[in-house]
Amino acid sequence: MICRSRSWRGPGGYINVTKRDIAYAIHEAQPAISVAEAVTLVDTIFLAIKDRLARDEKVMVTNFGTFRVLERAPRQGINPASGEAVIIQGHRAVSFRPAPSLQEIVNG
Repeated sequence: MICRSRSWRGPGGYINVTKRDIAYAIHEAQPAISVAEAVTLVDTIFLAIKDRLARDEKVMVTNFGTFRVLERAPRQGINPASGEAVIIQGHRAVSFRPAPSLQEIVNG
């Protein structure tokens, strides 16, 4: 079970799953791994993903999806309060594309 009672609902009503929830799921699936060890494991995995993305490397997790960094070009936008045209600066953004197997699970 990944969503434990300490998870909370976000503004859209969805349940937020924390890293600690994932660690508890690991511990429940593998009781030989303590919760503290599972927390360290989850932190290490996410740190490895962040480090790879910081180096502009694509991160592919089999049967889950692919993370990569995209360069967003500067573009023109509109200030919603004033209706005035503004330039939105270019920036780097993380993109996630789900694997077909994950997409199939999500779509039922």
